[in-house]
Formats: sequence, C-alpha cells, structure tokens
Amino acid sequence: MFECHRERLRWMGATGLLVATLILSPIAWAQTDEEDAKPSGVQPREVVLDNGLTLLMVERRDQPIVACGVFYDVGGANDPRGKSGIAHLFEHMLFKGSRVIGTTDYEAERHYIEQQDALRTKMIAEMNRMREMKRRGQIQDVLDPSQWTLAYSGLKKQYDQLVESQRTYIKNNELFNLYTTNGGAMLNAGTMEDLTMYFVQLPANKLDLFLWLESDRMVNGVMREFYVERDNVREERRLRVESTPTGKYREAFEALFWQAHPYGVPVLGWASEVESITRDDVRDFYKVYYAPNNARVVLVGDFDTDEVIAKAKQYFGRIPPGKTVPPPVITEEPTPVGEKRFNAVAETNPRVQIRFHTVAIGHSDEAALDVLGGLLSGKSGRLYKRLISEEDLAIGQPRASNQSRKYAGYFEFFVTVKEGKSPQAVESIILQEIDKLGSGTITDHELQRVKNQVLASSVQRLKNNVGLMFQLGMYDTWYDWTYINESPKLMLAVTAEDVKRVVKQYFDPTTRTVAIYKTKPGGATKSEDPELDAVLANIPPDQHERTRGMIKHIKGSTDLVRLEGMMTMMEQGAASGEIPEGQKAMFEYMIKVLRSRVAELRSTEKESD
Repeated sequence: MFECHRERLRWMGATGLLVATLILSPIAWAQTDEEDAKPSGVQPREVVLDNGLTLLMVERRDQPIVACGVFYDVGGANDPRGKSGIAHLFEHMLFKGSRVIGTTDYEAERHYIEQQDALRTKMIAEMNRMREMKRRGQIQDVLDPSQWTLAYSGLKKQYDQLVESQRTYIKNNELFNLYTTNGGAMLNAGTMEDLTMYFVQLPANKLDLFLWLESDRMVNGVMREFYVERDNVREERRLRVESTPTGKYREAFEALFWQAHPYGVPVLGWASEVESITRDDVRDFYKVYYAPNNARVVLVGDFDTDEVIAKAKQYFGRIPPGKTVPPPVITEEPTPVGEKRFNAVAETNPRVQIRFHTVAIGHSDEAALDVLGGLLSGKSGRLYKRLISEEDLAIGQPRASNQSRKYAGYFEFFVTVKEGKSPQAVESIILQEIDKLGSGTITDHELQRVKNQVLASSVQRLKNNVGLMFQLGMYDTWYDWTYINESPKLMLAVTAEDVKRVVKQYFDPTTRTVAIYKTKPGGATKSEDPELDAVLANIPPDQHERTRGMIKHIKGSTDLVRLEGMMTMMEQGAASGEIPEGQKAMFEYMIKVLRSRVAELRSTEKESD
C-alpha cells in the first residue's frame, strides 16, 4: 500500500521525491512485534465555510512552524478535450501573481495584455493555416521558427515587442519573495491526474501571510506573460519527456493501457494541444475549478484553531462560490477485450512492466490488493526470492504495487532485468507467482509480515507535519481524509482468502498490458558525469533514468521561482535528518545542481535588469 503512495508522487520530479521521503522515510516497512499495537490515527478539525471551502486543521505546538497547503479538486483528468495540459499550465500561471502581486500598475499592464490577446487571435488563425500546410506536406513542423510563414513571423515579432513593454510593469518573483523573506520554505506546487496543490512551510506568526496570498491567488489570478509561460511548459515537456531515453515510451504505454479514460492523456499535455491553449481558455478554466467550493485548505502545526477559522472566514470567506459546478469525470475504462503488448528498444536497462486494471481508491477490494503488493514486494517478498535469490534474473528490488487513484486504478509489476538475461523469462515467472497466490498457499507468517509493516507504518507516517499535511489534502481530494485512519485497519483485516479472491478477479492474463524494454545497442544511457555516476551506483537501477531526467530538467529549466522553491525544499529535507541513508548522496548532488542553476539564472536576471 505505502509503495503505491510513493508512486502517486512521480509527477513532481525532484520535489515529489522529497515529498515522498517526508511522508514515507520514517516507516521504511519497519517491523513490530507488539501484539497489542494498534494503527495510529489523526483527528483534524474540519470546518466548511459558507462558500464551500473546506478547512482541515491539526494543532501541533511542539515547533513554531505551520505546514500549509491548498488543494484543488482538479488535475489532468479534468482537462477539456483538445486542451490537454491546461491544468498543469494553469498551476504555473498562478506563480505569476495577481492584480495585486507581481505588478507595479495592473491597469497600465492590462492595456498590453489586451493588445497581446488581440494579436494572438491573428496568430492562431495563421498557425491553423500552417497546420493545414503541414498536412499537405508543405512544411514539416509548425513549431520550428525556420518554417513559419512571413505573416506569422511578423505577428510574432510584434507580440514579442508587446511582451517587452509589459515587463516594465512586472515585479518578478514577488510571490516567492514575499514568502521567503518572511521565513517561508518548501514553496512549490504540483499537478497530478486528479488534483493540484500549492504548499509552503511558514513560521507560526506568518500564517496570515499564507491566508492572504492564497486567497488572493484564488480570486485575483492574472494570466501574466501567458504565452511566454506556455512556451516554458512546452520546453519542460521536451526536457522531461521527449529528450529522455524512455519518456516518450512511458507516455505511449499509458495511452495504450488506458483505452478511454483521461488518465491515458499526459498531465503535461500533448505538444500540439498545449500549443493551442489560449489565455481565454485558461481564464475559463480558472473560473470553474479555482473556486472555494472546489478547494481545501490544510494546516498542520502551531496555531490556535478557533483563531484560524476566524481568519479563514476573513480572507477566504469574501470569495463567492463558483457559478459553474465543475463537470464530473464520467468516462469509464471499458473492460479490456484482449492482451496488449508494447515492445521498445531504448537507452535503458532491460525491464519488464505488466499492468492489470483494478479499482479506485476507497473500493472494498483495495485493501486486499494492497496486501497482495506487500506479499510480492521487498527483499522478503516472493518476487525478490524467485527472480533474484533463486533465478538470478533481475537486479534491484522488483516492484509490485496497487495504484488506486480517484477514478480508477491498476496493479503494476516493474522489474529491471539483469544484463544478458531474458525479459520473457522474467515475465513468465511473474505470471507463475500470480497463479501461486491465486490457487496455492499463503502462509500465516507471510500475511503477518505484511500486517506488521502496515502496523508500524501507520504509527510512524503521521509524525511529520509536512507529510501529514500532504496526506490530509491528497486523501480528502481523492476520497476522504478518514482514509488515513481507516485504510490500515482494513489492511489488517485482510485474509488469505481475500487475497486469492482478488487475484482471480483482477489478474486475467488475457486482459493484461505488457511492456518489454530491451537495451539499445551501445548500452544504457551514460551521464558523462563521474559524480552522477557515483550517485547512480548507490540507488536501484529502476530509479536511474528518472534521476537523470530530473537532473536534465533542472539544468535546462528557466523557471527561477520553481527552482528556488525546489532548492529550499530539498535543503530543508537534507537538514531534517529524515532522508534515508541510501538517498543522501543523491540529495546532496541534486542540491548542488540546483544551487548552480539558480545562481546562473540569478546572474542572468541581474544582467537583464
């Protein structure tokens, strides 16, 4: 179960790694022999304001800090058809400020924004003409400036001049500076398939700042430098997906697995659709989804709950509920009619990835599927014993985990194959182990091992304020915050017969989706950086590519605000003493890369000033 929580944080890259560490590092699937131990729980104060905003608050007076988050019930799955990536793009936009923050004179600035919009209408028409030219073979790439028409190039030049004129009124990074100069740390945000969140950690006496700034972002957001930021997001996609050894393959595999459900569409969006998103599209999206009745404010730390409720009413209570109720996600994934296979040759270690469709979070079968993952995973799990100890076919730790999301779920096997060994042999053994679990014996000792891990985890995972803030916000958006307390109890009640039943119900080999990766001639990707190679040598092989991708993204990013937030967050994580020993070298290296890139961008910014 807890492995799946780590997987749910993939979208955030380096930030997600720290978030996962804050939530999960103390638990590490620890053992306990206390027969009378019980799952630990939490009881936040829950208040719903008249406008529909939910407040979740946990007082903890041990340190004068507060972990703060705003969670919106919107993600990639809510992107309108033909506008994939809009939820992620909008998350970026809210760091650009508002009518109050990020500007010296919004009324004067708005004049240039309106001119840009008028010019963009003409540019969109010309872009559509170029798309038609591409379909006729007259050009190859509408995003390549060397292939633009003279008309589009002229319009783009005029647009760039307007952007430069607007910048005389822009106060760069004002939101970030307000937070950090007031002691804020870990400022960042993230978009997933089914939620978007903004978070920061503040001194207890600066809580009013959070309430003011986030309520201002909720009601006064401005799509400042919209098309510039859209280009930045497109570049982010290039760095994180198109330029990594298996990024495009992972994206294609998701689209193959999800036949109909919007989970098959990347959160970053398809490149051609991101390019078509307009400022008006984003404004409309903002009005529907960024309303108080579609949000949760979560606070964990040193505060007086009654005072916070009064202040939340003062800041957030002034915002009216949205006029349009966010439309539900109604598309359901059809039952697979046959096996799907995906074969790839890439600059990566050989690997096997197998998925089966399962259930959404909160489903009555979720606990049994999570226990099943525990039986198969870890050094004492069945896959490690069979694939590594007995057959010597794999390296690292084979993963098997249930991924229950808000609207649907899947169970995934992920194994890095040893060089020179057969991926097909690994696939065959995985299927054999599934069959054994469905029809063979599950010993009391195996089941108790997993339950001991659940028990120890439930006690430890609530200790960190930031981790608890994330869990409350995420689970309440996906399902209900009480999931934190109820899911361990449900897992402890799972029997061997429950496990066998879900194996038979969900693991039909004729409906699986399989990806087989073979190593491209020349071997797996090399970093050409001895220091990074040393870091990679001490982490599991299945994390190598993601780590390389994060480093590449950091080095290529021009988003100073996000990089500074990530740097602060990782520095605090490293100083917390909660980073697992095996992750410390990677954290230190990433912090070094972040500091270098931030210094470079700060220098460039000063020169431009």
